[in-house]
Amino acid sequence: MRFRFKPTPDQRAALRRQMVQLERPEAALDLLGPWLPAGFRAASASCTLAGAHADRFVLRLDVASETGETRAYALKVYSDDFGADVWAHGQALAARQRPDQDGLSEPLCYLPQERMLVSPWVAGTFLSGIVNETKIDLLRRAALLAAALHRLNIAPEPPTSVEMLLADTRGRVERTGRRWPAHDALVAPLLTALEQAAALLDPADPAPVHGDMAGGQFVWTGERLVLLDLDMFGYTDPAYDVGHFLAQLERRCLWDRTLPEHAVGWLTAFRDAYLAALPQVSPRNIAFYQGLTLVRKIYTVCRKQPPDGAALIPRLAQRARVALEDVIGAEQRR
Repeated sequence: MRFRFKPTPDQRAALRRQMVQLERPEAALDLLGPWLPAGFRAASASCTLAGAHADRFVLRLDVASETGETRAYALKVYSDDFGADVWAHGQALAARQRPDQDGLSEPLCYLPQERMLVSPWVAGTFLSGIVNETKIDLLRRAALLAAALHRLNIAPEPPTSVEMLLADTRGRVERTGRRWPAHDALVAPLLTALEQAAALLDPADPAPVHGDMAGGQFVWTGERLVLLDLDMFGYTDPAYDVGHFLAQLERRCLWDRTLPEHAVGWLTAFRDAYLAALPQVSPRNIAFYQGLTLVRKIYTVCRKQPPDGAALIPRLAQRARVALEDVIGAEQRR
């Protein structure tokens, strides 16, 4: 699992130059030309920025043929060669899924000289953007998709241990205390609770995980639920993905006052459907990783400073305490 990669200044500058170049549709089309469908003669193209980070960016390339046929592609460019690892893992996953079922987005190709991963653009609505009555069923389908991923007999890298995840979280808590000392008294006790709870986890065999599972990573096409973005893929306790998803969903429920009444059942719908599909995954471990993710998101909120961040931070801390008390309390009740 790739933690907090920081590109060098030269890598950042090269990535910016490449982004400017590829925003010219003719430049992007020149690279993708060999991968267009046979007989597809491009007549026009447009390229728009879909997302940018310090170590990568994503462009959407829309192409129209001379006959009016259209195609859309996601072009993800990395600042280093990590895209080759994502490509290899994506290929291994694609070989084990059926295109007519819910599943992961399948990459089309990887261009090593450009450090570019090319995938068909998945058109639809993010699961995070769906709040009507269909949400409950889609959350259950997302849980089954996650369970299907975790069942795969694939070891994409050496296992990520709970100690490694704790070390990354410890770094975030320490940075929070240094940069925003007003929150230190709130987050420091959570780190103590995390370390106490970590010693109580049930043994778990590692599984291939998404690593950044959240509603914003699932797209509903109207027919299929598609899971995007393998940039945080790993090999660890599958409870990590489940706890991460639940924490992200809980975070949404804490700050969005416009959610409908049935939102109170969203977490339960996902969790129960997942555990019904994979009952061997530890509920105790899920609660731990839910708490761990909530603690990590406090640092994210501090760093991004959203409008209601000051009010959200104590709510995240309180929910993290509840999750970790579930872990510790379960041991005490034995």
